Amino acid sequence: MTPDEVVQQLNGIAALDDFAFRSGQLVDAWIAAGVGLEAVAPILRFMEDNAGMEFGSPGSLVHFVERFHGKGYDGLLLESIRRKPTAHTAWMLNRLINGAGEPDSKARLITLMREAREHPLADEGAVESIRSFLEDL
Repeated sequence: MTPDEVVQQLNGIAALDDFAFRSGQLVDAWIAAGVGLEAVAPILRFMEDNAGMEFGSPGSLVHFVERFHGKGYDGLLLESIRRKPTAHTAWMLNRLINGAGEPDSKARLITLMREAREHPLADEGAVESIRSFLEDL
């Protein structure tokens, strides 16, 4: 599946009231079709472009991309955070921080979270989420 096809499918359900449910159906179809890491970057871009959308807690899209933890997802998430942090991608970064085993790795992720708090493209919701995550660390 091409990145454009991933975005097209996400945009096709974006305006629906039941996005979280529909995205779960979409993820099931992707898994059945063998869609892999190539979908992660477009999903993260979609999250950046739709920061106010309710993706779930954390939602099917997050569970899908986290399947590629240690296989490329982590770096793509960090790129997304550097590009345009959102409340949801900050939450995803916090999940990486909580799962980081090595102190050096955890410290680098926390530094990125602090940088994201000051990012000029971070909206108010992202900044508030980031502040909350940092307080709990």
